[in-house]
Amino acid sequence: MGSGLCDSCFPRRAKAGRYRDEPVPDCPFCGIVAGKNPERVIFRTERLVAFPNIRPEAATHLLVVPAAHVRNTDVLGTDDLEMVEEMDRVGRELLAKTAPAGSELKLGYHVPPWRSIDHLHLHCMALPHSPPWAAIKYMLPGVWLSSADLAARLRRRRQRPSGLLQQEGGGGGGIGAEGGAAV
Repeated sequence: MGSGLCDSCFPRRAKAGRYRDEPVPDCPFCGIVAGKNPERVIFRTERLVAFPNIRPEAATHLLVVPAAHVRNTDVLGTDDLEMVEEMDRVGRELLAKTAPAGSELKLGYHVPPWRSIDHLHLHCMALPHSPPWAAIKYMLPGVWLSSADLAARLRRRRQRPSGLLQQEGGGGGGIGAEGGAAV
C-alpha cells in the first residue's frame, strides 16, 4: 500500500478511525498487543495496552499503545480525540502508581519521521531523564509533540469549518501544561 517512496518520510493521511485491526507482522507493538511477552504488559483493555519501555530514558518510562495498529500521529483525525485523551489518562494513572512520589511528568509522542516504531505510542515518563542528554529528543519542536498539544490540535480541528485543512507542525517541547504536575 506504500507510495513507492519512503512511507515514513511521506506518510499518507488515513481517514479518521480507519486502522488495521489485524496485527502488522513486523511491528513489535502489535506483537505485544497480540500476547507475545505477556509478562511485559502492565495494563490492558480492549482498546489500549501499556508496558515499560524496553530502553527507558527516564526514571520511569512507560508506553501506552492502541490495540489497533495506528501508524502515527499523522493519521489521527478528530474522531481520535477520545482515544488520545484516554491514552493520556491511562498513562497518568500508571505513572501515579509506579513513579516515585513527587516526580515531574512528561507525556508525548515523537512525530514522523522521528520515531523508531511505526505504531502510535505515548511516552509516559517520570523525570529525570537518564542519561540527562536524552531529554533533547523529548523536547525538540517538530520531533516531539506533547500529549496535551496533540489533544488541543484535534480539538481545534473539530471546531474548524470543513474544507479548511491546514498542516500543523510539531508541538515542541517544554514540560509545561502537558505534564509538569507532580504525582
